[in-house]
Amino acid sequence: MIENLPSPSDTELKLLAAATAERAAAFCRVLGSEEQQDWIDSGLELAWRMAAGHDEADECAAFLDSLVEDDEGEFEDADPTASPGFYAEMAVGLVGEALAVSLRPSVDRIETGYKTMRTLFSMVDFKLSGEKPVIVRSGEPQPAPGPLVQGERDAEDRALAILLRERGEAGERQGAESTLTELRDLAEAFSNDVTPSLEEFSEANNWS
Repeated sequence: MIENLPSPSDTELKLLAAATAERAAAFCRVLGSEEQQDWIDSGLELAWRMAAGHDEADECAAFLDSLVEDDEGEFEDADPTASPGFYAEMAVGLVGEALAVSLRPSVDRIETGYKTMRTLFSMVDFKLSGEKPVIVRSGEPQPAPGPLVQGERDAEDRALAILLRERGEAGERQGAESTLTELRDLAEAFSNDVTPSLEEFSEANNWS
């Protein structure tokens, strides 16, 4: 995953975190409340501004404080994934991760975000494929990922490729405005592309 981007700079980590959060936003926009959607919209704007080099650390900290307060007492049911709120909260959490990376850049947080996205999409792929379990015996190759998981992997790879290209063109690790715009546009396009699948997922679970 991110090992394909050697020695990432703080700016690169902020950009990757913001892009991941932007892709995750589709879950909240389909399955979340109006309040949650407003929160992620504001949080994403803040994460992208921080990635662009604006110093808004105090506002980031305030956003994260509000996230911790809202999370208290969530998902005490035996199976939290049976609720649409679970997926919305995971998306909110990934926006929170982007804000946390803005304050303290971390490769581990980027990796965790990627794993979270793949896990969420694997749940959607499983549901939309008819919930057919696949048995993999010892020594057998792992099955190919579902279309949404593969799409997420491809999106991760494209983001890394953009940053690697920027290094080659600029001769140094700088998050140019054009690079940020390209990353954000791609993440927003991905979010729009997966929205119909998430709406189908919601209908299959009788949530809409």
